Amino acid sequence: MGTGWLTCIPAVLLPHSLCRFTTANAPANRQMPIASVVMGKHRKKIKTMKIRIILLLILTIGIGLFVYSLTIPYYKDQKAADNLLNRSYDIEKSEYYKLEADLRTNKLTFMDLGSGIAIASGIILLFLTLTKTNSLTDFKNIKTPNKRTVLISSNLVWLILIPGTFWYYTFRGGRGDYPPFADSIGIPLMTQIPFLLFLLIPLNIFILLTTIKTNLPTRLFIRADNYTKTTRILEIFFIFWLIINTLCLVGFVVDGDHFSIFVNLFFTYILLTLRAGQISKQTINEE
Repeated sequence: MGTGWLTCIPAVLLPHSLCRFTTANAPANRQMPIASVVMGKHRKKIKTMKIRIILLLILTIGIGLFVYSLTIPYYKDQKAADNLLNRSYDIEKSEYYKLEADLRTNKLTFMDLGSGIAIASGIILLFLTLTKTNSLTDFKNIKTPNKRTVLISSNLVWLILIPGTFWYYTFRGGRGDYPPFADSIGIPLMTQIPFLLFLLIPLNIFILLTTIKTNLPTRLFIRADNYTKTTRILEIFFIFWLIINTLCLVGFVVDGDHFSIFVNLFFTYILLTLRAGQISKQTINEE
């Protein structure tokens, strides 16, 4: 289950005193530092607004695809589909799947992809709103939660996958994704839910090991002052898991796995938090 990469935003250095040597006949160029700072902040706000506009556009596209899917019929020929359904027990399963796939339209593809895109972009927009991120400086200074919050929230959010699994199979069963001879959805529910509970063990071990003696809370996108061998290894380690998490996110979005998208994006935040804690610890140790 895993998105934006770490960027370095140069800080604008203000003069120690903007009022030094101010006279009635002061040269005009003494005001340039103030103007440059104002313009710099303005550009950062514009860049963040562009990010929000892009996310709103993606959200609109996702909603549009979902709404469009509601206007498409399930099958190209409903009579042929009904006939295939009536003789589903009389033909081979492989033949049924082949004939059924030929009759299906792109309705489910647009529905899953549209809802997935809308949910993912909506969650990111909500995150920017809740963290009051209005500029790139705000984005750079987003704070991480503390260790206790990380541990408790990670377990609670992971448990959301249990109703999410129930919703996934119930929703697809209700819209007719499965053939009439398919097994009950109770079978995958009874196997996947215990497995999700079992995964809480390695999840908690991972969090505990990566939060030992870390400095949390800290800035989410903190950078090391000096990249030593240990720091580089830590960066590679967390980038690897962020890539895996992002690949899972793409799969969840395409599949329209609604609850998993939320959980995946949350753990993207947690991975960034764990990384920030480790980098902060290494920076303090070096000092």
